[in-house]
Amino acid sequence: MIVAGVIPCYKTPKKALKVVRKSYDYLDVVICVDDCCPFNTGKEIENNFNNKKVFVLYHEKNKGVGGAMKTGIKYALELGAKIIVKIDSDGQMSPDLIPSLINPIKSGKADFTKGNRFRDPNVIFKMPTLRFIGNFFLSFLTKLSTGYWELFDPTNGFIAINSSTLNLFNLNKIDNRYFFETDILFRCSINDIVVKEIAMEAKYGDETSNMYPIAEIPNFLIKHILIFHKRILYNYFVYDFNPGSISLIISFLLGITSILFGGFYYLRGMLSGVQTPTGIQTLFLAMVFISSQFLTNFIYYDVTQRPLFRKLRSLS
Repeated sequence: MIVAGVIPCYKTPKKALKVVRKSYDYLDVVICVDDCCPFNTGKEIENNFNNKKVFVLYHEKNKGVGGAMKTGIKYALELGAKIIVKIDSDGQMSPDLIPSLINPIKSGKADFTKGNRFRDPNVIFKMPTLRFIGNFFLSFLTKLSTGYWELFDPTNGFIAINSSTLNLFNLNKIDNRYFFETDILFRCSINDIVVKEIAMEAKYGDETSNMYPIAEIPNFLIKHILIFHKRILYNYFVYDFNPGSISLIISFLLGITSILFGGFYYLRGMLSGVQTPTGIQTLFLAMVFISSQFLTNFIYYDVTQRPLFRKLRSLS
């Protein structure tokens, strides 16, 4: 079983060398993708690793971390890799954890694995405050949009995935930039792929992130909204129809009816000056309450039953 590591390289000439050197012993193939790096990270790697085990690919234009990963994944699949690991070149993720990351896939207990930085409570004190707050809200948003409520650190970029799962996706449609990991997770969710987390420690030093969080907020929000609607459509109406689907339909129909019903009598009262009868007000409140209850049922199903289904799959 060939295990390949893909390392997107951009503005990390020195740290990338250390990452490749540490990853070397755990992987059958190391694929470094120089994403049009102005510091020639790819050349630095080539000059230091004259070995058939290490491959360096180049982009003529910067495509982003997702674009670099897609190039590396396609090459790894051509080489016959069965498991592909994503490793960032900035040294935040220890390659020593690669065996722990790929073991659940090798044993058949998972199709996709991710690191989890929050198994150790001390990570809260080690992580920069702004980054911790950003991760907290982004993690919740990712759970909501992808449906992987069982994951505690869904935005973690230290991932491993098997080739059979990758073959379910059209790689060309996956996001080219920082939304790559979330986009992969979304596509896993509509196929009910089993995802496991392994405990890890992230290192926060003097590295400089190429992502500007404030500038990415509108972009991330729009993409999360889009994949949320797609997930609901696929998971509850295209690929499956379940109690959650029924609850959502009833909630939606009653909600729309109550809005139209209440709006009609409110405008009628405003124009005529006649107070809306108590019975009509009671009926409106009842429809709103019942709609809310069915929406709550849907949320409960989405948060508990789908993760349970994936857990049972992993045990079978």
